[in-house]
Amino acid sequence: MDSQSSSSPNCIGRRGFLRSLFGVGTVVEKKAVAAQVKPVGRFFWADLRTGQVGFPSGFNVGNAQPGSLMKLVTAAAMLEEGLLSQNEVEECRGTTVVNKQQIACQFAHGEVNLAHAIGKSCNVYFAEMSKRLNASVFLDYARRFGLNQAVAKLPSGPFPLKPLHSDSLDYVLGQSDDMRPHAIQILRMSALIATRGNVVHLHSADDPDAAAPPFELQLKNETWTQLTRGMEFAVLEGTCKKLDPEKSLHVCAKTGTVKHGNKFQSWVTGFFPEERPHYSFCVLSPSGTSAEAAVPVANELLHATTWP
Repeated sequence: MDSQSSSSPNCIGRRGFLRSLFGVGTVVEKKAVAAQVKPVGRFFWADLRTGQVGFPSGFNVGNAQPGSLMKLVTAAAMLEEGLLSQNEVEECRGTTVVNKQQIACQFAHGEVNLAHAIGKSCNVYFAEMSKRLNASVFLDYARRFGLNQAVAKLPSGPFPLKPLHSDSLDYVLGQSDDMRPHAIQILRMSALIATRGNVVHLHSADDPDAAAPPFELQLKNETWTQLTRGMEFAVLEGTCKKLDPEKSLHVCAKTGTVKHGNKFQSWVTGFFPEERPHYSFCVLSPSGTSAEAAVPVANELLHATTWP
């Protein structure tokens, strides 16, 4: 992919791609209008070599409860704090009860280790593991991933000064209303995993700042490896298996779905190519589960161009 230049007839280049993929405002919206349905998602991307983010200055990126995206933060926290072995297995029978809350998965996943639990987004596994993780420790790692910090001159979404809850369950499952990151913060979280903790300064095309320092996060090499393996498995056999079915982009990704009134909101975020990540991306869908909305939008738009 590096050998393809922006002059290629099948490649629209970074600026053209920036104009064409502003999510709801362009490609998705035009197709939705033609079909007389509502737009189903907003798509954002970042070039991990230059830091350019694909969204226009001042665009409303939206924020929401992150749902199962926080399983990545949870996994990092537990591995770094020595609360979990990477090969430790938990049996998912489809439901469990933690802190008097019934937690359910769509399917009984059977015995899963950490990477499989990330890939299958196993609520039972992470709910059981949440018993070991203090809410304050979880929020400390969420801060380390930048979920309380501005990015690309966009202020942070809501983030708690202190935990609302004594336990970490709602934070682990991304269902606490006091933490609602926006899409570019989630994009940066994926970029951190892609780059193993060293992300160049993210900025819009209209506001470059080459002198700004990178965003850095130091974790153990094995922690980064486990997060990447989980996101790889999600695309191969898990909740993102319809994202890159031909394996043409070699994507690693993670989904998240949360209740929003009587409906759902959903996310998918990730990076590619796995072997040498050049791009990270994020989709936030205002309605629908990740399988219904966020993943199909990401699939369509990731494959809508030849990436330079």
